[in-house]
Amino acid sequence: GSMHLILKIPFLFSVASIFLGSTKAFSSSSGIKQLRQSPHCRRIIVPSPSPDPASFASKERDRSATTQLNASLSPAVNVALISSSIAILSGYHINLLQKELNSETKTWRQYQADTREEWSRHVRETEGWLYGIQSMRNAMTAQTFLASTVLSLLTLITGRMWDILRTTTNQWESRLLTVQLASISMTMLFSAYQFLQGVRLMTHAGFMFPVVKDTSVDIIMRKTQNCQWLGLRWMYISLAPISWVVGGSRAFFAVACLLFQFFRSIDKKPEGVSYADFQGMNI
Repeated sequence: GSMHLILKIPFLFSVASIFLGSTKAFSSSSGIKQLRQSPHCRRIIVPSPSPDPASFASKERDRSATTQLNASLSPAVNVALISSSIAILSGYHINLLQKELNSETKTWRQYQADTREEWSRHVRETEGWLYGIQSMRNAMTAQTFLASTVLSLLTLITGRMWDILRTTTNQWESRLLTVQLASISMTMLFSAYQFLQGVRLMTHAGFMFPVVKDTSVDIIMRKTQNCQWLGLRWMYISLAPISWVVGGSRAFFAVACLLFQFFRSIDKKPEGVSYADFQGMNI
């Protein structure tokens, strides 16, 4: 009988602990309920966090600075400067295209495209597949890096301008910022697209080199140079609308003139160097 009683002791302890625990839980829940129903208990309302004053002030300063730059000139002068900037950049490239189509003088882009086409022919004739793949891998890495850099910069610029755009109350300023953001996004997205198109074409050329015996790979390599040239060109042109946001229409016009001189210096063929010497420079 004593052994049976000893075996029952742990069971009794467990039942007692369960009973005490439930009693404490009931008392605590009853106490909380009574406290809520008490007339002396007041509900505390926690206010939502207000926006950072420093961040708001920074956005206001940026918006006011942009407004002052645009308001310092009359609307007619702003329109004239912006129109002149667009006309300078677009007119230069239209003239460049006509020169390439109608003139026997080769531009820098045509030299580069001819070099890539002859390089592709050399790789195919000598069956230097390993050398060709390594060269294209280096070019693909460079263009992928340029595309990712352009998209990263576009993300930062868009986020900053979007914050300013949300705090703008003036309808005319809102429309102007929208046009500026659209022009920046268009030029930078075109740049990234051309870089990625060049990578896509070189990927196809890598698979086609050992199996295709005609000149289709040579044409593809020529297109890759055109894509790289267009990607760099749109990236350079994006500096103009960025300067428009930072410094107003006067900065837009100044950067357009600087880009015009810069493009003139890099689009012409090397002076004093023949085409054979140019190809030997591996440019």
